Amino acid sequence: MKRLVTTFLVSAGLLAGCAPVERTPAAGAGALGDRLSTMDEVVRWIRGTAGECADVTSRGPADLTGFFGHDIAARYAPFVTEWITCAVSPEFPKVGVLLFSGDSQRKFQESWRAAMANGEVADGPSLAFGNGFAVSSGSLGTSELGLYYFRCDYHDPRVRQVPSDVSGCVFAHPEHGHH
Repeated sequence: MKRLVTTFLVSAGLLAGCAPVERTPAAGAGALGDRLSTMDEVVRWIRGTAGECADVTSRGPADLTGFFGHDIAARYAPFVTEWITCAVSPEFPKVGVLLFSGDSQRKFQESWRAAMANGEVADGPSLAFGNGFAVSSGSLGTSELGLYYFRCDYHDPRVRQVPSDVSGCVFAHPEHGHH
């Protein structure tokens, strides 16, 4: 019996040692944390992190223009699966929360990079990004939610940076790494 127990424990240990180890990617949106793939997940996460996301209101594609302006809304619209607004605090009474599905977040990054290269936009979007979503108020996103700005041709050694899904661009977190 002792031999059977020992054999079982050794076998279990070997099997556990062979189990794949899940690693957080070092680059791309996957490096920004767990992927949130539904709006309910994002709202719960914001509430758990910032303390509130009240008055959740589902918005349609046409509402993007009223919220972001025509030019910027046109850049987001092809890539946003769903979006809402909610109140996070008196300082942030109406925050837009955008959800990306599949590889639409990567496609958004590619599109923004191309627009910068063509001179159509001069800087990165003011959104703060997580894995699968973005919030409209970058300062809320970086200071209270721990999210990242998307920047291209960006070089600031004092700011924590994660390579994005697009060559020449990074996710930058200015709240971390200042000397």
